[in-house]
Amino acid sequence: MMADWKTSVSAIVPTVTINDIADYVKDEHLPGSPIDSFYRGRDALLNGINPTYAEQHESIPPLILVGIISLTENFFREIMAEIISVCPKAKEKSAGKTLNLATIWFGYGKLEKGAFENISFADIENIKKNLKQLLGFSIDSSSQVSAPLGEFAKLCELRHAIVHSGSLLAGKNAIKLSLPSSRYPAKIKFGYPEIQEAAEVCTALVCTINIELFKHISQRWLKEWPHTAAYANEDFHKLFKKVWAIFYSDLDSTRNLISSPLTMMKAKNDIIRTGAT
Repeated sequence: MMADWKTSVSAIVPTVTINDIADYVKDEHLPGSPIDSFYRGRDALLNGINPTYAEQHESIPPLILVGIISLTENFFREIMAEIISVCPKAKEKSAGKTLNLATIWFGYGKLEKGAFENISFADIENIKKNLKQLLGFSIDSSSQVSAPLGEFAKLCELRHAIVHSGSLLAGKNAIKLSLPSSRYPAKIKFGYPEIQEAAEVCTALVCTINIELFKHISQRWLKEWPHTAAYANEDFHKLFKKVWAIFYSDLDSTRNLISSPLTMMKAKNDIIRTGAT
């Protein structure tokens, strides 16, 4: 067969079709709070790699970072959707939010999450904006959330390079990270120690947000919800059970990591006694 110049630069590969796209997905239902969903996903990723494997397969650790950030993004979507589902003030704020009707496909009573389908929470400005606009929760320089959010922002710049440019840092990412200029392309160097550190950063952010939003919504439960038409005649103990379920970590409890291991009733009574301060 005579050589053809058009095929002289790379291999010819026949078109490959996916046999059944349904084989690529499965049903998933793990009960529990958004923070426990994050923990489960994080632990699965971290347990899937060790120092030796990370050193021998240096292309894998950056993908673990992408996975951890994805879990952090999903935590924000889940916790905000759960809050909107129970908080009348958040419902009011979200009333004008465009709902992605494709969410109806899931059919599992989580339509609130559809409001966030087209929003990237690997962008701290989107995080701040949605927390403020929908939940009335502001993050300024004095906030407990400010420092961990700033560290998360650094990881998001690395993630952008991994996902969009083969782990090569774009100029804007390097500038945001305050890296010195270089004559050569800068490639993400991400090994096992960096995996552990990145997981700690994301965990710190998730845990801090979980506690701060629990405080915020508990204050609303005590001071604002009783004056809303939606909850005028509701059982406020049952409403607090819903709040508790959003934020309470069974996994942290099992691991003895909760610094104030109160029962739900004792926590509720303390909120009432202290005026949620």
